[in-house]
Amino acid sequence: MGTSIVTACSRQIFAFSRDGALPGSGFLYRINKHTGTPVNSVIFAAFGALCLGLLAFAGPTAISAIFSLAVTGQYTAYIIPISSRFFGGQEWSPGPFNLGIWGRPVAYITLLWMIFTITVVAFPTTSSPTGADMNYTAPVFGAVIILSALYYYLPVYGGYYWFKGPKANVDTVGSGGDDSSSGVSAVEEFEKEGKN
Repeated sequence: MGTSIVTACSRQIFAFSRDGALPGSGFLYRINKHTGTPVNSVIFAAFGALCLGLLAFAGPTAISAIFSLAVTGQYTAYIIPISSRFFGGQEWSPGPFNLGIWGRPVAYITLLWMIFTITVVAFPTTSSPTGADMNYTAPVFGAVIILSALYYYLPVYGGYYWFKGPKANVDTVGSGGDDSSSGVSAVEEFEKEGKN
């Protein structure tokens, strides 16, 4: 399981770097010419996992906060698109798989369950916590949200001022192509650059 998570994380790092959304994108975006994989992103993801794993030596409070933070972060990431879909107010075209009339009730139950779970994992493990056994999930999650908002909205330097969104690397059917898309994958683009 750990290897699959690091692999998925490294591909997300690669994709964000390809779009220029991360600090050090030029380094993290590189594809190894021998393996055809984003080795720098894999090493970065593995190093991050190692650093989080080392928190186990800091004691049960630290590692408990990390595990609780994983649930909180993942469920928050799920809550955003689900709630946007049903409370966004725009028309929606269902895809090949949808729940039909059950979609809205299932979404409401899902949202309520995730909010309940986030609340539960944020509680301390004892009724009168001290600094040694407090659950630090809420403060750490709040710090991550604040730092992320600063990274995006910081005047002049924030992503709001320079990030243009994901860069397309394939043409969609019927689009006829546009200036923002080369119509080739990142690997093909890298190989083409290497031959020149």
